Amino acid sequence: MDRSRERVAARADRRGAFPGQRNADRRTLRCHARGERHRPCPSKRAHHRRGARGHGRADRDRQDASRADREVIDRYRDDLIRLSREINADPELAYEEHRAVARIVALLEKHGHPVERNLAGLPTAFRARVGPAGPAVALLAEYDALPEVGHGCGHNLISMTIVGAFLLAAAKARDLQVGIELVGTPAEEKGGGKIDLLEKGVFKQSVAALFSHPGAGGKWSVSERLLGITVKRVIYEGLASHAAVSPEKGRNALTALIALFVAVDGWRQHLPSTARVHGIIREGGVASNIIPSRAVGDFGIRAAEMDRLKEMVGTFTDMANGAARQTNTKLTIEDEMRPYLPVVANPKLGDALAVELERQGKTPLRDHLVTASGDIGNVSQEVPTDYIGFPVSADEIPGHSHRMREASVSDYAHDSAFVVIDALAATALRVAIDKAFRESLRTSA
Repeated sequence: MDRSRERVAARADRRGAFPGQRNADRRTLRCHARGERHRPCPSKRAHHRRGARGHGRADRDRQDASRADREVIDRYRDDLIRLSREINADPELAYEEHRAVARIVALLEKHGHPVERNLAGLPTAFRARVGPAGPAVALLAEYDALPEVGHGCGHNLISMTIVGAFLLAAAKARDLQVGIELVGTPAEEKGGGKIDLLEKGVFKQSVAALFSHPGAGGKWSVSERLLGITVKRVIYEGLASHAAVSPEKGRNALTALIALFVAVDGWRQHLPSTARVHGIIREGGVASNIIPSRAVGDFGIRAAEMDRLKEMVGTFTDMANGAARQTNTKLTIEDEMRPYLPVVANPKLGDALAVELERQGKTPLRDHLVTASGDIGNVSQEVPTDYIGFPVSADEIPGHSHRMREASVSDYAHDSAFVVIDALAATALRVAIDKAFRESLRTSA
C-alpha cells in the first residue's frame, strides 16, 4: 500500500459515514488499496451472503410448499389408487356407469364434500363444488368403459386424477373468487355425456374446463389437438333369394356394403394426416345360402377442421349412393351418434399446465395432433379448455386395447396420475384466485 492510499484510509476511518461504518470503511479501502480484485471485499461478501440467504429462504419456502402438497396428496393416496383399481376391474358402458359413480360419490362424501346427483337429469352425472356460488372452474371426470376391452382407454385414471385434483384444490382453497367444481360426465366413448350437459346449461357459468387423458410411450403433453368426428350408420336393403337355386332373383345388400368399403379404402390413401375414415360391418346376412337382404355398417369420419369434416361427409355420401346404384339396393344413412367437435385448446391454460408439469420435472409436448376424438371438443368450443396427456407406461401401448387396460393400474400409471393431480389442482386454484389470469383466458382462445 502506498502512502497516499494510507492517508485516504486514515481520513475515511476518522470520518465514518454513520455509526458502525468506520471499521467497515477501513477494511474496504485497505482491501482496494491492496489491489484485491480477484474476490469480493468484506462488505460485498456480506451482501452476497445476504442474497444467498434470501435465495435460500425462497428455495426453502418452495420446498416447504411442495412438502405440504405431498402431505395433502398422501392423505388421499390410498383412496385414489383404490378408486382407480376398482373402476378398472368393474367396467360399465356408456350411461350405465352406476357403480363407478357410486364409488366416486362415496369417496367425495367420505372427505366431507356433498354431491349433487342426477345432474341435469342424467342418472350417472354428478357435481361437487367448493367456493362461492356462481362462476366456476370445471374439472371433468370420465368413467365409462369400452365393449370387450373394458377400461382399455384408461378412464379409471381420468376419474382418479380429476377426483384427486378436486380434493387437493379443495384442501388448499383460500380466498376463492370463483368456485371449483368436479363434474362427472358419462358416456364419452359413445353418446357424448358432455354434449348432454352442455345442452342443459351445466357449463353456462364455467370460466375454464380442465381435464386429463392417459397415453403411453413416456410422453407428457398439454394443448393436444383432437379431431372432430361424426359416425354414420349406412343401411342397404336388397332382396332375399336362394343363393344357389335363384341368385339372379336377389339383390345383395352385403355386396353394396362391401363396395362401399372398397371405395373408402381407395379414398383413404389420398387423405391427409389430419383426417381418418374407418368402419365396421354390423349386419351382413343370416345364412350363407340366402342372398343378404339387409346389410348395416358404421363409419367414423374424422377431421381437424369442421369445414373439412363436412366436405368429407359429402364425399362419403356420394360413395355410399354409388354403391347402392351399382347393386340396385336401397340406401339409408343415419347419424349413429352426435358429432364430437375438434378440440380448441386454450394457450393460456396450456402455459399454466406446462409450468406446473415442468416444476415436477416433466417436459410436455405442445399443440401436437392426436387423431382420436372426444366430447371434450364440444366443451372446448364453448369454454376455455385444456388438458394434460400423461403416460401409463414408458413403452408404446395402443389405446383401446387389453394392454392399455392392464397398464392403467400399474405403479407407473399411478405415479404419473399423482403428478397430474398436483398440476391440475394448482392450475384450477390459479384460475379461481387470479382475476387477471382468468380474464385473459377469454381473449387467448
